[in-house]
Amino acid sequence: MTAHSVAELQEAWRAIEAGEFSHGPRSTSAAPGPATVWTPAPSERVVVVVGCAGGVGASTLALALATAAGAPARVVECGPPLASGFSAAANAELGTEGPWRRGSRGDVLLERPIAGDAIVPVPTESSVEWTLVDTNWTTASGPGAGWLGSMLRTLDDVVLVTNATVPGVRRLESCAELLGWDALGVVVGPTAKRWPRPVKVAAAGIPARVHLTDFPLDPRLQVTGLTPDPLPAPLLKAAQNVLALLRKEPT
Repeated sequence: MTAHSVAELQEAWRAIEAGEFSHGPRSTSAAPGPATVWTPAPSERVVVVVGCAGGVGASTLALALATAAGAPARVVECGPPLASGFSAAANAELGTEGPWRRGSRGDVLLERPIAGDAIVPVPTESSVEWTLVDTNWTTASGPGAGWLGSMLRTLDDVVLVTNATVPGVRRLESCAELLGWDALGVVVGPTAKRWPRPVKVAAAGIPARVHLTDFPLDPRLQVTGLTPDPLPAPLLKAAQNVLALLRKEPT
């Protein structure tokens, strides 16, 4: 795999987005068409959970956050169906609504696209209090991102997820630089105190505006993927810690 510098990634991102991700105050893009706009309900808290690379645990984190929220919640998966992390995660399948396939896990609703179109469909209307948007950097920043790209550019609650490896942490650094403002960085693996020294050195390069925290890796889920079984208690406890960071008022 060819390595690219942060500067090169930034330039590529600016070329795609025509400068909308420049540092400093967020710019306002031209008004998108109706199909690219999503307006959540006034009482709906939206958090975008972005996997900085594939297979780093973003879907597991999104589901854990929704489960630990202690209020009606849903996970909206934005990615191709063949890459879905929720194909076997529901306790009950609820059929389809428009372009979405729906399932449930207790109080948590799962929604994932039916078709593998390049453009992510607009989420359905919902009365939940928390919506966790589960996606990856490529989908959220691509030319067909539509409402998802707009949400990433304007939403305060963005969680960047990676794994506790040197390439993973460097990928988080690159995504944080391209994002250009505050975010929560979640590193899946051992606790921060137990990160190998090269990982700690790589993490030192992450911008200070990104608050780093860790999230445990469950060996069983590494093998089985998400299933209808309850999530392990350590994951839910760690999710509560992440929610506490999200609930903090900006300083």
